Amino acid sequence: MIQIVTDTTSSLTFEEYRRFRITAIPLYIRRDEDSKRELFEISYDEFYKAQRAGAHFSTSQPDPHAFLEVFRPMIEAGDEIICVLLSSGISGTINSANLAKQMLETDKISIIDSRESGYGQASQAIKARQMADAGASRTEIVQALAEMRRRSKIYFVVESLRYLYEGGRLNGAQALIGSLIQIKPIIWFDSSGLMVPLEKVRTLKAAKNRTLDRVKEEVDKNGIVQAGLHYGDNLEEATEYARELERITGIPVPLVKLSPVLGTHTGPDILGPCIITER
Repeated sequence: MIQIVTDTTSSLTFEEYRRFRITAIPLYIRRDEDSKRELFEISYDEFYKAQRAGAHFSTSQPDPHAFLEVFRPMIEAGDEIICVLLSSGISGTINSANLAKQMLETDKISIIDSRESGYGQASQAIKARQMADAGASRTEIVQALAEMRRRSKIYFVVESLRYLYEGGRLNGAQALIGSLIQIKPIIWFDSSGLMVPLEKVRTLKAAKNRTLDRVKEEVDKNGIVQAGLHYGDNLEEATEYARELERITGIPVPLVKLSPVLGTHTGPDILGPCIITER
């Protein structure tokens, strides 16, 4: 049997992890000296309520023992494992997983750098489960996920640069200058899995509209297979934006609430379309 493992930044719900038979390893958020496992010890709503009220958070990755506790019984049961993790460009989570694999001295585990987060990462894990259930080999699944990553794009539009700066995603000078002249960057995961500015505009409305333009350009050029929209503590805004994405793509666009670890870096006012194209 092939087991599918991911981490909680895939932003699935408990019900979805159960439905797809995917094991989730939590990352941590810290407030002062209080560290909690996202999803397991603090809910998304609790986190965003505190963040909206002005609370400051930091994040940390699971250690190798967290992966050992999951991997060891699976390997001892004779199973193989595909582990799809948060982009190495923004987290060292994958390093902990690789250390755990080395400790087990096994070649039955494939550690996958999703080069994404949220919906894109979750889609890879779900694809792995579907292929495994259909009888695909671990090698076939790994190859299919690599091709899927090539066709996947995530864009982020944020209300404030503050959280990117505090989370170490933007240096102080950039944040100060950007705030003074009201720059609203469109951010995306590049091909190496780094979150980088793709384009800078002067207003939030312009950033939202330009992101829709980019989605349309990709869909017109390469077709569309699936899409999702990340959001934080801005459900009403996200619902309206999803309608625009559905108009452009012609397919349903589910809403995906970003996990607390991701929300720590984006802030509560976030819109993040993810598209997976045909070509």
